[in-house]
Amino acid sequence: MKNKRTSEIVFREIEKRILSGEWSPGSKIMSEPQLAKELGVSRMSVREAIEKMAALDILTKKQGEGTFVNDITPSTYLNTLIPMITLDKDNYLDILEFRLIIEVETVRLCTKRCSDEIIDRLQQSYDMMSNNKDDINKYTISDMQFHMIIAEGSGNTLVLKVNNVLRNMLEYHQKMLYKRLGPTGGIREHKLILDAIKNRDDELSAIYMRRHIERTIKDIKALEDNLS
Repeated sequence: MKNKRTSEIVFREIEKRILSGEWSPGSKIMSEPQLAKELGVSRMSVREAIEKMAALDILTKKQGEGTFVNDITPSTYLNTLIPMITLDKDNYLDILEFRLIIEVETVRLCTKRCSDEIIDRLQQSYDMMSNNKDDINKYTISDMQFHMIIAEGSGNTLVLKVNNVLRNMLEYHQKMLYKRLGPTGGIREHKLILDAIKNRDDELSAIYMRRHIERTIKDIKALEDNLS
């Protein structure tokens, strides 16, 4: 346990030096023995901290050359959130409220920024949803694809990163919604969202996305009230 706590201290020290600009992107950081000596910790603690930062794409280790700082983007630091995400998969309302916060503005950005190629892919996902409304697995995959393509079309790296981090949980959530509510409402609402994006009407696409998620929240609450 002590070693684990020490490696976290080393992690934060390296992080501080990168954020301060002392170690800039592309620069080589000091060797493990040097860093261990300077911080007064074991080489094992330094090695653990560096391995963790390499796994999070903050550092790159090059055999025979040393360890280098990567070009840090805002989405890189979202990697550090992955181990902390432990949302209860069965808490539908928390997940839906999160989607309400994020996806309304995401679709607005997508409508303004996306290419014709993104619109074509959204159409393909919508067609797959419509053609597979009786197949839970195919329907869920196409539903998830629709929302992921919107995230990609927003052109915002943080939005896309968050969606990728949460993808497995959201896919599970989509299957549970299908089982509880069926596909009909979702197909109709996705068509309205798609048409608004095609028309480059960002206000309307945001309204339809909000209505889609708010309707789902309302239906889930009604189901839970009936079961209680």
